[in-house]
Amino acid sequence: MIPDNFLQLAIETAKSSPSRRKVGAVLLKKSKVVATAVNLEQKSHPLQARLAKKVGLCEKIYLHAEIAALIKAKEDADTIVVARVNTRNKLRMAKPCPICTLALEQEGIKNVYYTTNEGFMYKYNLEEDSLEIHETT
Repeated sequence: MIPDNFLQLAIETAKSSPSRRKVGAVLLKKSKVVATAVNLEQKSHPLQARLAKKVGLCEKIYLHAEIAALIKAKEDADTIVVARVNTRNKLRMAKPCPICTLALEQEGIKNVYYTTNEGFMYKYNLEEDSLEIHETT
């Protein structure tokens, strides 16, 4: 189970997003924060565009929080926590899209935690293809 402070950091990061869909990502290595990022609907990056094309979603070139965090990271990571909030700061589904999933796999991220509409946080292990449900506090 991931400590609540990383989930809270992801939620606070999401709240700071200037985008309509407020998504925040916290990238970790051995429980140490290596990068945080938000989605940016007004920006893109060549990596985002290349991965979008690779999965057949060429129109999805705005910079997603997960990819922005990978770009900002100065070292390898093993875990990412992704949170999405609505305008009332309620948790929303933040499951990484196919573009971000491909990026996370390519970067060797093993554990992906993300919020859901039901107020839970899911942990998806990319290596084992397993899913666990964790209650949020």
